[in-house]
Amino acid sequence: MNYNLEIQKILLKVEELPSFTDKVKALKEAIAIADKHNDLDWGFDLRLTLIQKERNTSKCEESFPAFAWILNASDSNEDYFDESEFLWEYKWMYCSAYRNAAISTEQIKEIGDDLRRRLKKNGYSDRAYYNVVTGYALHLRDYKLAQEYIELADAEIIDDMANCPACELDTKVETLLDLGFIDESLVKAQDLINKKLTCYSMPFQTFCSFANKLYDAGDDRASIYFDKALEEYHAHDQYDSSVGYSMGQLVSYMHKTNYPEVWTFFSRVAEWQIGAEDVHIYNFAKVMIPLFKGEGQIELSLSPLLPYYQESGVYQKADLYNYFKETAYEYAARFDVRNNNTNFKDEVDGVLS
Repeated sequence: MNYNLEIQKILLKVEELPSFTDKVKALKEAIAIADKHNDLDWGFDLRLTLIQKERNTSKCEESFPAFAWILNASDSNEDYFDESEFLWEYKWMYCSAYRNAAISTEQIKEIGDDLRRRLKKNGYSDRAYYNVVTGYALHLRDYKLAQEYIELADAEIIDDMANCPACELDTKVETLLDLGFIDESLVKAQDLINKKLTCYSMPFQTFCSFANKLYDAGDDRASIYFDKALEEYHAHDQYDSSVGYSMGQLVSYMHKTNYPEVWTFFSRVAEWQIGAEDVHIYNFAKVMIPLFKGEGQIELSLSPLLPYYQESGVYQKADLYNYFKETAYEYAARFDVRNNNTNFKDEVDGVLS
């Protein structure tokens, strides 16, 4: 069979496969065929497709080597590829870099500088660059720096590489919340609350944050946003693991308020941590610790791939409490060494206190 037809046949199959793992396996098979025939065009397109598939998950296992190949192919074949075709994915790779504790601060800066250079080279403003470094500042828990980057982004023109309006607004709202400005954040969020601005995961993520953070602040309005979050969840029952952080917040709120479906939601989100990025594992472990405080046991339907899986389906709360506490501290230590602060450990200490 002609290898082009063979690749096209695989791509048709990919769209029909229900499992992300199977999709990746098929795409890697197609990539191997393209590489065997030294076909740069197929190699580029297939790797970009692979990255786009993984972008909609909590993982980033295949994307780093795939994107490294794309950058090398582009730089080694000057003017052959249009860089604007992969700059959006480059933004995601930058975010994935700081979400991985093994990638150094120096490497993150190098990636950010290179992204910024390529954006400018292709005629884009700095808005997209400031979008992603705002996320890094939030990761560092430097909310004032995040605010500065938001203002710098707003001063730049909007172009095709900037985050969508709904995502930009959610970032502003989240930053105000993190700074403790609850009323200001609610006012700022009106276009999200009223759904004038939406995207795949907005305003679901906004509602989850409001529910959890307002509850922690003792604000009675938390339940309003929990109801809105549930409404969005049920209206989009195919949310993928890319919204794992928000789902963790939702489960946390459910536990605090004794919501009856808390274990159903926990069981679904728990599976999303398999092979997830470091920051997702940390965030989930941190907010799950309180769910298992105390004695007793609980019946759960969980994936056998989870490290704490029990074939009996019966789990000792103390065992899960220790697992999530140890996991949270382990990843907190890795990030704090990389970030040169104690912010993540302090967060876990706060949960335990």
